[in-house]
Amino acid sequence: MACPTAARPSRNSNARRTRRAALFGASVLSGVMLAPGAARADLEGLFAEGLDVDTTYVTGANGATDIAWSGDRAVVTTKNGTVWVRRANGTKNQLTGLFGTVDTEIEKGLLGVVADPASPNTFYFYVSNGTSDADKHRVVKGTLQDDDTITIDAMPIIAASRNNGPGLEGPANHDGGGLVIHEGKLYVGVGDTGSNRTPPENKYASCLNKGNGKILRVNLDGSVPTDNPLSNETEVTSCETVFGQFGTAAPDKRIFAWGLRNPWRFWIDPHTGLFWIADVGELDREEVSIGGGNQHYGYPFREGSRDWSTGNPNIDLGKSCDDGFLPSRPCTDPVYDYDHSGAQQSSIIGGLIPEGCGWTDAFDGALYYIFADYNRNFFRALEVNPDRMDIASATAENFGSFTGGPASFRQGPDGGLYVVMNAAGAVYRFTPKVLEGEDCTVDPGTGGMGGMAGASGAAGSAGSDAGGAGMSSGGAAGAGTGGMAGGGMAGTATSGGASSGGSSGSATAGSGGSSGSGTGGGTTGGSSGSGNAGSGNVGGMVAGAGGTGTGTGGTGGETPEDEGGCGCRIAGGGNGTLASALGLAGLAFAFARRGLRRRRSN
Repeated sequence: MACPTAARPSRNSNARRTRRAALFGASVLSGVMLAPGAARADLEGLFAEGLDVDTTYVTGANGATDIAWSGDRAVVTTKNGTVWVRRANGTKNQLTGLFGTVDTEIEKGLLGVVADPASPNTFYFYVSNGTSDADKHRVVKGTLQDDDTITIDAMPIIAASRNNGPGLEGPANHDGGGLVIHEGKLYVGVGDTGSNRTPPENKYASCLNKGNGKILRVNLDGSVPTDNPLSNETEVTSCETVFGQFGTAAPDKRIFAWGLRNPWRFWIDPHTGLFWIADVGELDREEVSIGGGNQHYGYPFREGSRDWSTGNPNIDLGKSCDDGFLPSRPCTDPVYDYDHSGAQQSSIIGGLIPEGCGWTDAFDGALYYIFADYNRNFFRALEVNPDRMDIASATAENFGSFTGGPASFRQGPDGGLYVVMNAAGAVYRFTPKVLEGEDCTVDPGTGGMGGMAGASGAAGSAGSDAGGAGMSSGGAAGAGTGGMAGGGMAGTATSGGASSGGSSGSATAGSGGSSGSGTGGGTTGGSSGSGNAGSGNVGGMVAGAGGTGTGTGGTGGETPEDEGGCGCRIAGGGNGTLASALGLAGLAFAFARRGLRRRRSN
């Protein structure tokens, strides 16, 4: 399903809770992009009160760029092409030489990784290992083996050799590297190749025959989805060089969103399907945009709130986002941007909205989008409207100051917020101080980076554990990674709370079978088999088809449908009367509790 393109409602600054004072200020320590250095970590205000930070989850990974998980194993990428595999006990295995010769000039390198939630040991990597600048950046697929080694497929997922689009050019900087899997599709953020100038003159972001300056969308085998926005176009606005004249040509049908300078990190909200794109600016503005596919995000005509489309003969050419372009789309304005404060370097690092057990209480009942700036070492928080379609205020609160070069945000399978610190060669883990509250008992929907696709138990495999407090993924068309609750196709899975289902049998630590009766808080029920839920696991909202079950908020049925790592499955009729009653009662209680809490806070 394509990302929605519906307009967002207006911001309502009155939605902010008056009893919480806004936090202002930022660290202005400068840094050099993708270079090693020392680290310091300081949370501030509300966030210091509600969160703990562990700066030792991963250390010694010089030039770290990104992180993804398979069960209890984390895969950490580094700029020079080295990969670290970390087990739950903290031991690490270092892998070198996986990608051949990696170009690490300026910002290039091994820049991103994402795990396939539907295939436990499958990972996708964004790497600058092409043999020419015309085909520099590629996406390759790898398989994590039981001995912590990784096997890389010979045929790339994205490269000129696939013959379904041009190579991704990489002569200098603005290289992109963001990867997200959402509803079974792979999304890839690609930069516009650089050429820094003010006013901006690089046209690639608006040339729809080029993959650069875009977010691409492909199937997991590299083929192009037939519902991509340019699939039925025969002629689009094009250019042959970054400074060349606009013309027309056949489209790159992998393109899903365009008008982007360097979408180094972006996130897809599993609840809404909307992009949250942090687009690194030219020499003037950094920005955060919310939107969907089939949209023009403005560049080079706009940089944040700065409109370059008038008075700039190099890019005007009688065109704008929706004037003279094929196809024509209005410019999508950012919801938040900031300037470079004089001579300072700036480089925005996109984040996400952390959620799950403990996060509601840690954030005093609010939703926050957390992001950072690599060069200026600040972490900031934008309060998000309850419908998650927009921000509540354009004033960012100060989350903290962390030297060490933040490069990526991910929510792990245990519910923790993980931040990859490039210059420090580390991964920091942020967790709520108190793992209790309404989001620890009934899950109205969640999902970390990686989103909607849903992980299914593989035949014959045992579930793997990831620790944590009642967070689990797994299931038949089930929960996405970073999601809260999963029905397994079954399997044996034990954990300190987070688990993925395997192939057949029973499941503990909160992951029940796609069929089975369950006991305990938040279990899944179904038609045959059994599942014992660990304390605090989230099983969803409505109990389901066939079989019996007891527990608060249990779900079940043989064909659960789940979007966004959400435990909100709805199953058909059957004999699960008691489980259904208790599930609905638990849901009603949770919503009543939430309403009471909000009335008290206002």
